[in-house]
Amino acid sequence: MGEIANTPHLWIPAHLKAAQKRISVVFYVHHQTRRILVGFPEQFPAPEGFIKVIATTAREVDQMSQKMREQDARDEAMTEEQREAIEGPVRSYVRQELQNRMANARNDINREFCRFALARLDEQDRKRRMKRESYMHCEAVEDGK
Repeated sequence: MGEIANTPHLWIPAHLKAAQKRISVVFYVHHQTRRILVGFPEQFPAPEGFIKVIATTAREVDQMSQKMREQDARDEAMTEEQREAIEGPVRSYVRQELQNRMANARNDINREFCRFALARLDEQDRKRRMKRESYMHCEAVEDGK
C-alpha cells in the first residue's frame, strides 16, 4: 500500500507529492489594432497579422487578462454610447410627456399611473447601467466564482 506520511492533522500517502502542472496561456495581439484574443495551444502558429504572446506565469496571465478586461470595458462603453444616442431622445421625450400628464391629470388614478410609469422608467435606467466584467476561466476557479 505504501508508506503514509503523518502530519499533525492530515494523513497523506507518501507516494502523493505536491505537483505543479505548468500550463501556458497563449494570447494573440494584433500588431496594428492592439486587439487581444485568447489563443489556441502553444503548438499552433499565430494567425496572420497577430503576435503570439505566451504567458507562463500567473503574473503574466493576470496582466494580459487585465488588458482584456479593459478592452471589453471599452467595447461595452462604445455600444452603450451608440445605444444612448438612439434611445436617449426617446426616453427624455417619454419622461417629459409623463411628467406633463401627471401635472395635468384629472384624477388621482391617472396621476398615480404616471408616477408608477416614471418609477418604472427610472428602474429600467438603473438596470441598463449595469456593469459587466469579463474574466478568464482559470481566474474564476482561483477566485471561487
